[in-house]
Amino acid sequence: MNKMYFKVLSVGVILFTLWSCSGNNGAEQQQVVVPTVQEQPVQAAPADSTMAQPQAQDPAQAQAAAATAQSLPEAITAFIKQHFPNATIAGVEPDHDHGGLEYDVYLSDGTQLDFDANNQWEKVESMKGVPAFFIPKAIATYVKSNYQNMVITKINKEYHGYEVELNNGLDLNFDNSGRFLGMDD
Repeated sequence: MNKMYFKVLSVGVILFTLWSCSGNNGAEQQQVVVPTVQEQPVQAAPADSTMAQPQAQDPAQAQAAAATAQSLPEAITAFIKQHFPNATIAGVEPDHDHGGLEYDVYLSDGTQLDFDANNQWEKVESMKGVPAFFIPKAIATYVKSNYQNMVITKINKEYHGYEVELNNGLDLNFDNSGRFLGMDD
């Protein structure tokens, strides 16, 4: 009974508020107009529109990317040609963070390679999977045995060993001999 009382009281308060806010105490009916929005049909972009096709790179940007790729040491370009024969260099970021000139290289197939000041690879990242060449055999065996159907999407060569990331986001740590050390969050 108590709940019913509060419901009736609530409805009464709402009606009284609406009536008192009308400003004319019911003498005249005010018409409230609610605007309607007509939905516009969604149209597909024409096949020749820029939305349907990748935009062409600005010639100045293409020239700058080519100049940056040409500034790579020969050892790095030869390494890329050997291990990624079907990809081209899409971009290069020189990095002076660790006392020498390092490079972050982006390939046309979506792979990212990081090279240290000695032109040795430090990190390889690819959503399609890191090529087997970069993965020490012990690490490949461990991942295959313990994480079936998972793909290594990143390998990072570090002083103490390797860190690999699987396509499920799991990070695994290994020592330099490929012995499993543990997982990161």
